[in-house]
Amino acid sequence: MDLLLHADDIHASYDHRRILKGVGLSVQRGEILGLIGTNGAGKTTLMGVLAGSHKHDAGLMTLAGEKYGPDSIEEAQACGVGLIPQNFRIDPELTIASAIFRGTFQAGKPHHELRDQASKLIRDIGISLNPDMLVGTLIRAEQALVEVLRMVAEEAQLVIMDEVAASLPDHDVAVLHQVLRMLVRQGRAIIYITHRLDEVRSIAHRIAILRDGRVHKILEASHTDVDELAFLLLQQELEGSARPTNPAGGEEALRVVNLSVEQRVREVTFNVSKGEIFGLVGTHRSGVYELVEALAGVRPNTSGHILMHGQPVQIRNVQDALRLKIGYLSDAADNGEATGSIVEGLQGSAETREANLEDEISQLRGVAEVVRQMSISTTNIHGDITTLSGGDRQKVQLAKWMATDCDVLILSHPSRGIDIGAKEAVYRMLNELSQTGVATILLSSDLSELISWCHRVGVMRDGELVTIEANANTNEDVLVHHMLGVKFESGGGDARRARN
Repeated sequence: MDLLLHADDIHASYDHRRILKGVGLSVQRGEILGLIGTNGAGKTTLMGVLAGSHKHDAGLMTLAGEKYGPDSIEEAQACGVGLIPQNFRIDPELTIASAIFRGTFQAGKPHHELRDQASKLIRDIGISLNPDMLVGTLIRAEQALVEVLRMVAEEAQLVIMDEVAASLPDHDVAVLHQVLRMLVRQGRAIIYITHRLDEVRSIAHRIAILRDGRVHKILEASHTDVDELAFLLLQQELEGSARPTNPAGGEEALRVVNLSVEQRVREVTFNVSKGEIFGLVGTHRSGVYELVEALAGVRPNTSGHILMHGQPVQIRNVQDALRLKIGYLSDAADNGEATGSIVEGLQGSAETREANLEDEISQLRGVAEVVRQMSISTTNIHGDITTLSGGDRQKVQLAKWMATDCDVLILSHPSRGIDIGAKEAVYRMLNELSQTGVATILLSSDLSELISWCHRVGVMRDGELVTIEANANTNEDVLVHHMLGVKFESGGGDARRARN
């Protein structure tokens, strides 16, 4: 292999905090280098340095044998380095074709020419997207695929992908992996950041472990396993947990009867008990997103009935849902725009102005305990929330909703962008909520997460709820079979992610 990028003793700071403390790594042409680390370890800062959005304080970098130190994203792009950031944004008014070629020398071409080229790219990669559709009509996972196509169109030699697959279901992860392998066969190099340890093992050639601002170790992916990677990340063994094979025994909290949302959701019926964690899964166009949005008041249902505690209710908007004590954490929530302090973020709408000193101290202790439990990387809970990493901002959003007084809590991809240690903390918190009788609806594309956490899992396909599987009677292959309507053998989670 031919060395493309070399970084030596890179130091960088953010908001007067030293984040990178002497990072060294190299990437070869034709290689996928996996990069893993807990939230706050410095992954996004390092990628910012490489991609020109963040200046480093010290250290040397070379790209294709030449000294490299971009002053801007545009300069890095001109040098052949492209980045898909964790919280990327695309103008929703752009067509897919325009979005793919934006920022390239072809951007000014007539739209029909861009459309033809985009169609060929989409066909070559083997995904299902209409180049004339507006980006604003796509869900987050589809927008991520558009960003990958942009990297192909840019002809980037070093492609940096920061948590691109966080909300992609397994079969779409396999499609993404096909694209990555196509890129490296062309002699490009990829730095691939993910919190999914089974995924990084299946796609990367080598895996770098970033811990506390330094590269702690670099391993051959074929010579390690998930347990070793988790131990190197957390410096302790994972506790592990038994999957909830027994049904939740509480009274009914929510019932949905023949619920329809235009043509996207058709006559869906299910119920969720108090204390139950009820999973939902489906492909992009299955209707699963529209279903949870109808329950949360984000979009109106067009027919059917919703009952809370046995009583018919009307949910016409988000205010109705909140009044009925239905909380909703959307995976579309753009944590990058969160403002205020970490304390304010974790307290949400807590009425601290009326609290006396004793109450205020108690609340601050509660916030500090959540920061400790969730391993949020900060030295000051009164600091601005924008100083946190993307994963830590997600933890704040999640913890805020989990602390609310909800009877039904709907969580869409709650573990998106958070590390494996924090996932365990989330699971413990969900169990604690379950013990208090909160009914949780968990929408996730991570099938192992659904199997590990949920009492039952409902599968949406083509607008219909095709099955509800009791945890004791299902596995990941069964869920994929129902999602796709075809048999999908995997031989285990690692194998499924590895296969094309």
